Amino acid sequence: MRTLTDDHVADLTWEAVLDALEGAFLDPGQFLMADRVMLPAPDDGAYLTMPCADVEGWFGVKQVSVSPRNPSRGLPSVQAWYTLFDPRGRPVIGAQAGLLTRLRTAAVSALAAERLASPGARSLLMVGTGSLAPWLVRAHLQVRGYETVWIWGRDAAKAEQVAADVLAAFTGATTRPAVVVADDLEAAVRRADVISVATTAREPLIRGAWLSPRQHLDLVGAFVHGMRECDTEAVSACDVFVDQRAAARLEAGDLAAAAAEGWSWDDVVGDLHEVVRGVVGRREGRPTLFKSVGLAFEDLVVARLLASPEAG
Repeated sequence: MRTLTDDHVADLTWEAVLDALEGAFLDPGQFLMADRVMLPAPDDGAYLTMPCADVEGWFGVKQVSVSPRNPSRGLPSVQAWYTLFDPRGRPVIGAQAGLLTRLRTAAVSALAAERLASPGARSLLMVGTGSLAPWLVRAHLQVRGYETVWIWGRDAAKAEQVAADVLAAFTGATTRPAVVVADDLEAAVRRADVISVATTAREPLIRGAWLSPRQHLDLVGAFVHGMRECDTEAVSACDVFVDQRAAARLEAGDLAAAAAEGWSWDDVVGDLHEVVRGVVGRREGRPTLFKSVGLAFEDLVVARLLASPEAG
């Protein structure tokens, strides 16, 4: 069994990851997933196990620890390990899965935004300064030519670091977006075309009163009930799309809170499978909202890329 670090994962190209995940969402029936197992962890954290197999006989399982207070200790809030078994039942890869998780999560958001954001979208706002933030920005920049990127976080120093991390990816490039730290969240939301939110918030950050029809809202945090990144007015104002209906209903904190306040799950327009197939999409005059909670087959797809001969 090969043991891989985040450095090996970082060698994967965005093109390969986006193409593999697009193919997976075109045909999600090729995967067998069990409900994730979640246990409570200290300091409002969680322990998760996410298994998945595919029709070719590949099997993988991700183990995750979520520790919201870790950034204050100089550690990532999400740490993970992935084990991949081949069709003969042999464990072939054991990999650090922190970056794997960030990479696939960011790529899924980008796939959705590529299809659900307004064709004229030119600006992106990143709300949140955790380890996922620079990867979300990089992924979104793969699918849209944003001219301006704003970064907002409660800690201005962390926002500056995210901006620096994003710009580092453009070292030597002839063109690059303007990357600016925003100090006023409401003003930044109102002017951005696409808003990506990845936080551990338990109270709404994004207000529906701030949104306009041209916008796309990408919600990545709030992966359990009791967490939320936007208010019910924002959910009700948007055409809502999810990565998978069943998973969202079980886990999406923003949508569960909105449902408790009168919004209906029947108002979900479609899932990412339908979006990628072109069955559903953006409607004129309505902002869009994409809520992802993360699916085990996303990890399996990226892990299989690591196992390919081209990955060494």
